[in-house]
Amino acid sequence: MSDTENTSADTAPSVRVCLTLQDSEGQISDNENSGSGTHISPTETNIASGDGGPPQTKTKRTSAVTGVQLGAAKGSHSSSSSPILTTFAAKQPFSANHPRAKQITEMIVKMICTDLEHFSVVERRGFKQLVGFLEPKYKIPSRHYFSRTVVPELYEAMRGELVQSLKAAEGGVINLTTDLWTSNHNAHAYLCLTGHWCERVGEASVQRKAGLLNVGVLDIEHTSNNILCCLKEKMREWEESVGQSVTIRFVVLDNAANMVKALTEYGHIRCVSHMLHLVVIKALEKNRVVTSLLSKARSISGHVHRSSKASNRLHELQTLLNLPQHTLITDIKTRWNYKFYMLQRLVEQRRAVQIMTQESNMGRAPTIIYPNEWGLASDMLTVLSPFEEVTQALSKHSASISEVIPLLHGLCFIIRSLHLLAGDDDQDATVGLGQDVAAESSEKLGTAARKLAASLSKELEWRFEPIFANSTFLLATLLDPRYKVSCFPNNVDVEALKRTLLLRMELCDPVATPARNTEETPATSSTSVLSFLQKKKSAMPMRTHLPSGDVEAYLTDGDISLTDDPVKYWSGKLQCWPNLARFALQHLSCPPTSVQSERVFSTAGNVVSPQRANLDPSHVEQLVFIKVNADLKNSVGLLDS
Repeated sequence: MSDTENTSADTAPSVRVCLTLQDSEGQISDNENSGSGTHISPTETNIASGDGGPPQTKTKRTSAVTGVQLGAAKGSHSSSSSPILTTFAAKQPFSANHPRAKQITEMIVKMICTDLEHFSVVERRGFKQLVGFLEPKYKIPSRHYFSRTVVPELYEAMRGELVQSLKAAEGGVINLTTDLWTSNHNAHAYLCLTGHWCERVGEASVQRKAGLLNVGVLDIEHTSNNILCCLKEKMREWEESVGQSVTIRFVVLDNAANMVKALTEYGHIRCVSHMLHLVVIKALEKNRVVTSLLSKARSISGHVHRSSKASNRLHELQTLLNLPQHTLITDIKTRWNYKFYMLQRLVEQRRAVQIMTQESNMGRAPTIIYPNEWGLASDMLTVLSPFEEVTQALSKHSASISEVIPLLHGLCFIIRSLHLLAGDDDQDATVGLGQDVAAESSEKLGTAARKLAASLSKELEWRFEPIFANSTFLLATLLDPRYKVSCFPNNVDVEALKRTLLLRMELCDPVATPARNTEETPATSSTSVLSFLQKKKSAMPMRTHLPSGDVEAYLTDGDISLTDDPVKYWSGKLQCWPNLARFALQHLSCPPTSVQSERVFSTAGNVVSPQRANLDPSHVEQLVFIKVNADLKNSVGLLDS
């Protein structure tokens, strides 16, 4: 160490200490091994003139001096130790309990769960370098710390928020969707339960909520009794956590026989999207011309996906012909609408596909699509577009069973109008449509497409006839202020339905007979289901008589738009009609499909990947629970941001 002292007697000296070296852990190194036993390395101290000028002379000091000792020796500059200690502290790594370290750890675990990353990501060189660059003082915990401590803590925190929301469930009632899934990678079977309810917020407000309750292992025989016992056990666990009874109003499930039998004692509801899938698939299979076209479309799309040469050629032709730079879509057996998307993309890329099929054979099966088949493809898009509209509407997070009958009624009406000239003997096919308008709608379609529409119409009527007579769906529609009685089919006995509602609510008020339009909707050639419902609703006359009881008061109350939120409407009526509002909210919070459970298993399939086949089932449940409920926060407001 060297000292430079100003020998001028009339100048007040000042001290500046420069630390030479620190290791990565924040400890001071003794590079010169001075033998003094101190942790401070030899340091050069410049004592400059009072005006900040350069040092005048330098002398060698033989003893190492700490910053504190120097301050004490100079008497009036003991505060010079503060910058030194601050420098020491600035280089020290964060402790595990440091607020900044906790925040970074929390963000890392949220990244792992949100992006479905492996726990080993925290041990990868690139990730460690990135974190080290962003925050050098943070030491990344081990992968085991994240899997055994941080993820379980986050899981329990989110579960606690879910418990609080369930405690506030209106009437203590929730609805469920459920499904079974078996992983191809770890041979475990999982039972999924998602909950749907309305949460009371304050005295006069409710919000619709949804959350994943369970995605646990069910590695026993999937008999109806075992499934029922497992479901009851899981709900018993939630009741213990909530501290009060939780009533299951409806359970939505697919058509699996064991699931249907297991949930007979509950108000089980068949998944409407599965039923629509069966309607379309069965109708497509009956038409040989249609199946031939779909086979060619599947062969072309699959070849482009498998062949880099074909894919590059498609991009070249898209640029040359000024077509959208879109890849072709292949269909999926479990989702009918991917056949719709496949045809839609082929029609969009028709000019490029025609050139490619003429240049070379694009698969083992015939791939040349002839002009009449291109016309059929366009016609099929027209016929299937209402099905796509209804499928999407019923698969939204905000969808309710109250929308099923109006949407299906509109769908049946439109499809029936498209096959009027298909030679069908149905005498009621023209009801509600002018002959000229119906003929104009049908003449736009070829014979094969009209026959397809006829098959679809018959499948719809056969499979959904029980729903149009189901009191649960009818009551849900009646209690939806967007529809009330305006979108019922003509054969629905509204008076009997209102008596059923009063009976279930244990009301005794007399019910007056409301005015009702006995004629169908004015003729329309639109293939939009929403447009049909809007016109049908507008055709209903206004009621002018005085209401008697809550039900009639509600039916004569002002309507809301088809795009408004019915839960918000009933939230404002809790003080006015409390019993009716609670009953309505229990129905409106029930989804019409089990799509939510299927989305859970899509997430689970990404968690239990081939690279994570040995992942413990408890970790699977925690990761999926966090991921799904975090996503639901952005859709129906499960968790506060």
